[in-house]
Amino acid sequence: MPIKPTSMKKLILLSASLITLLVNAQETKSWRFGASFGVNGNQSKFSGGMTDANARFQQNAFATPSLDFIIRYDYNNHWMAMSSLGFTSTGYEFALAENYSLLDKSKQFSIINSDFGKIEMPAMVFYKFNPNCKNTRWLIGAGLVPTIVDGKTVNSSFDKTNEGSGSTNSNYLTSTASSKGGAYMMFRWSVAREKVFKSGSLLNAALIFNLGFSEMTTANVKYTIDNQLYEHTFTGTGNFIGLRINYFLKPGTPFAKKAVATK
Repeated sequence: MPIKPTSMKKLILLSASLITLLVNAQETKSWRFGASFGVNGNQSKFSGGMTDANARFQQNAFATPSLDFIIRYDYNNHWMAMSSLGFTSTGYEFALAENYSLLDKSKQFSIINSDFGKIEMPAMVFYKFNPNCKNTRWLIGAGLVPTIVDGKTVNSSFDKTNEGSGSTNSNYLTSTASSKGGAYMMFRWSVAREKVFKSGSLLNAALIFNLGFSEMTTANVKYTIDNQLYEHTFTGTGNFIGLRINYFLKPGTPFAKKAVATK
């Protein structure tokens, strides 16, 4: 016996209502644990030295991977708090454009970089919008990020062999970057898209914007082109734009008190 269209609509609405009730039950005062993997595009700004640069010189965003272990508390259907322990880095990348073969574009740039390890401990609050019929939703949040940076000095250089002479020019492209190390406070806000599975687990893709308040690292870069020496200084405050893929296990109550059996 065929199912009538009106009966089919009622069945779909009933199924959707049951799923919504299940999701809502999982969103009230529940804990989730998860992990996150992503990438940061660290930014730096010019702060001293020669204001004129050679056309071949480039200051690039420094890309670094990020790994986080996350704890999350869903208070209700709309509010959620999240904290994590994250491992990543910050730094600088400088390059000079080169003549290159169209068959081998990997040699288009001579590149040097400097890397400083970071530990991040963000504490953020998110607002969760209502999920759609596919149980996906938008989130927006903000918070503070205590950050610990490795203190060290990094010397980097790219020695280009002079064609036919066999000698090298040690001033072709060099940099000295340093960090005093220590603790810094950052501000972060994020926009995310999240899928809620029937089991209660979550898959989350987030775009994050990190803003630092004080100088964290500094780099002095020198390069020689056509017997002209150029020198610039750049500083980093921890600013970056990042992408994260987060996965959370189904909700649980690991901190709930267990009932004591009575005789």
